[in-house]
Amino acid sequence: MSEHLFAERERLLTLITEIRNSGALAPANVWISPSFQPKGGKTYEDYKLTSDNPQVKHQGLGKIGSEQYRDWLARIQRRNAIVELEHQLSMLQALIDRQATMILELPDKESS
Repeated sequence: MSEHLFAERERLLTLITEIRNSGALAPANVWISPSFQPKGGKTYEDYKLTSDNPQVKHQGLGKIGSEQYRDWLARIQRRNAIVELEHQLSMLQALIDRQATMILELPDKESS
C-alpha cells in the first residue's frame, strides 16, 4: 500500500487535532445571520447567532467587530474546517481500503 496515502492520512488527522485544540467549535446547524434593528428612525444592522440546534439558544452578537461576533465566527470557521478535513479523510480512507482490496485481488506472479 502507498506510504503517501498513509502520510496524507496522518497529516489530515494532525490538522484536525490542531484545529480542535485551537479553540471551541460551533455545534452543527449554527450560523451567524444579520439582524436589523430600528432605532430612532434609522435601521441598524447587528448580527445574531441562529440555530436549528435546540441546545443552542439564539443570541445577539452585536456588530461585526464585537468580541462575541469574532468568537462565534472563529468557532464556525473551525467547525467548517474540520468538516471539510473529515470529508477528505473519509475519501482518503476509501482509497486506502480500495488499494488494500486491489492488492489482495492481484494474481500471484508465480502461479501464472
